[in-house]
Amino acid sequence: MKVASVFPPKTLPPGTVLVLEDAKGLALWQTGKGMLPSAEELGKAAYVVFSLPSGRVYRYPVVGTATSLSTLKVRVGKNVYALNTLLKNRHVSIGKDGSLVAQAQAPSSGKSSASQSGKASGAKKP
Repeated sequence: MKVASVFPPKTLPPGTVLVLEDAKGLALWQTGKGMLPSAEELGKAAYVVFSLPSGRVYRYPVVGTATSLSTLKVRVGKNVYALNTLLKNRHVSIGKDGSLVAQAQAPSSGKSSASQSGKASGAKKP
């Protein structure tokens, strides 16, 4: 089974499905089914798959065991990451019903580096 050595896209499009697969590639659980995975499903998970609506698939091997979906660790290339971190960096999280939920992105501050350096010198903000 082919695994990805690159990260999923920085922005996951609507309709992206997260799937837990066993060692044979059979789906154990997927987002959008109205519930979180059980401890048994987490224990059997061998791969985490990001399935994009375009048909593009990113499959990552699971490393170790986890007590929840957010603590599940996956190998991307030579490094290991918590699934929660991968999702957070893509501005999504997993809702209580097991669906992917888009997070509001923080607006850029728009401050210049000069105003930032003013803070460092002890200047008071008006």
